[in-house]
Amino acid sequence: MNLEHATTLILIVFFAAAEIYRLKRGLRGVLVSVNDPGIFLPVTSVKVRLRTGGEVTAQLNCCTACLGRLQIGDEVRVAASREGYVVDLPWFRRRKCADTGEMTKCQTNRT
Repeated sequence: MNLEHATTLILIVFFAAAEIYRLKRGLRGVLVSVNDPGIFLPVTSVKVRLRTGGEVTAQLNCCTACLGRLQIGDEVRVAASREGYVVDLPWFRRRKCADTGEMTKCQTNRT
């Protein structure tokens, strides 16, 4: 094993450990509403309904929203941080549209 193989192995183990840590810490929920102030901000406040039934206000980064093409009713992962809750994309989405209690685009397409 040379230095390149050892470095690659260390980076893969570190990345896997970090993702397992995030997976265990994160809570799954459904995006319920977006508090859009009307001007472009890099971070937006959103409401997320957790699987436990509670709702939390979380911060959604504009890059995360764009990469995940997030809409109301999409499943997200929420993690607690020093600044409050932060929205992140789950590795595997179990469903594209969820029941948010409101009439969403996905629910109108089913009828």
